[in-house]
Amino acid sequence: MDTTPGSAAWWLAHLLKKLAHQRTHAKKLEEYLDGCNGIPTTADKAVQQSYRRLMSMARTNFAELVVEAVRERMAPAGFRTGAGGDENGDAEAWRIWQANSLDADSALVHRASLGLANGYVIVGPVDPETNAPVITPESPFEVVTAHDPVRKRKTVAALKVYRDDVANVDRAYLYLPGAVYRLGRPVAAETETLATDAAAWQFVDAQVLPEQVVPVVRFANRAKLDGTAVGEFEPHLAILDRINFTILSRLEIATLQAFRQRALKGGPTHDEAGNEINYDDIFASDPGALWHLPAGADLWESGVVDLGPIRSAVRDDVQDLAAVTRTPLFYLTPDSANGSAEGASLAREGLVFKTTDRLVQAGESWERVMALAFLFAGDHERAQLPDLEVMWTSPERFSLAERYDAASKAQGAGVPWREVMADVLQFSPQVIDRMESERSADILQAFALGPQPVTPPNGA
Repeated sequence: MDTTPGSAAWWLAHLLKKLAHQRTHAKKLEEYLDGCNGIPTTADKAVQQSYRRLMSMARTNFAELVVEAVRERMAPAGFRTGAGGDENGDAEAWRIWQANSLDADSALVHRASLGLANGYVIVGPVDPETNAPVITPESPFEVVTAHDPVRKRKTVAALKVYRDDVANVDRAYLYLPGAVYRLGRPVAAETETLATDAAAWQFVDAQVLPEQVVPVVRFANRAKLDGTAVGEFEPHLAILDRINFTILSRLEIATLQAFRQRALKGGPTHDEAGNEINYDDIFASDPGALWHLPAGADLWESGVVDLGPIRSAVRDDVQDLAAVTRTPLFYLTPDSANGSAEGASLAREGLVFKTTDRLVQAGESWERVMALAFLFAGDHERAQLPDLEVMWTSPERFSLAERYDAASKAQGAGVPWREVMADVLQFSPQVIDRMESERSADILQAFALGPQPVTPPNGA
């Protein structure tokens, strides 16, 4: 096997190790998203199951809320390309988008990127059934990429590894410029699907791509200059741990208080015959039991622990989490929704600024996805990356009353009708096209009917 730098075998070994590191990182973040973080890895199965049960009762999944607060505001509405007459959105780009169900599945990419630090998309040749290039969201547990050191968004190699349960084999796809190499190996005894030893994999065949590209695009969240990415909540794991621990402690205290400690003061230890008294039989824990205390004896019971300070500590930690993640507090604590309108507006402002930044980053990746799709479709005019632009719905959300009030004022100020529909009323390009067609039909119908005669009152 040729292991010289740049060869297929060399890239396989390099990317297998990189994928193993990425999986470890993503697994840690996934545990926070699933709410099962904190389980000791060295504990036996029984301890892990008991701890999971306790954690499932104690957790409030704030990590998921931090991710979803941004994700639900990331909605592509269309694409502009270099083709003429697409200022309001390229219809062919939207057809490809719809053919791959990306209205729904784009959320999978955004959720993986925000929550697990990385998401991926693979572009394939044209599918005869849909007559559109295939675009598939991919998991960071299965896909990893390598990038050009100068143009850091350009993918120079990629690897996908997964387990084929039907054929009972592990499969891998190695993407290099202009070619895809298929590899396989028998399923090993361990459940882990990744063998970091490149020698365990056997090359099956290779497929030549229609273009000299690597059709895999990375969606990195909060990427740093060294190329690493972090999850949306990852810098604040300590606060999440503190919240979970405090809630867990509260449940433990509440559980233990159900069995308060009791003691007998001044009671004899032996009866009149000199036999030791068995107080376990005397003080039976039963609702119908009647206890008979010896003369002069007194019962003591431990007091109730006040859980108020613990609950207040959780609220303080949640407020800290909302501040550092720029997540409005009403996402995390419903009772905060009763605050002032000005306070709510200021809280949303941080979320809007954060989401706008994520839209810019994700937009660059979606533009590369669509450029690859048009390249595989043979449409080189639309495949020009500098001319591609994602059209996002506004991350700012307004009520219908606010939008229509602003629309009437904008029209009064002379703003063009389509601009009002898109920027103020926030309709998608497809809806605006349909509305414009219906609007033209209404105008023509009104013109054809002409002015209608007015019937005088009382038949005069």
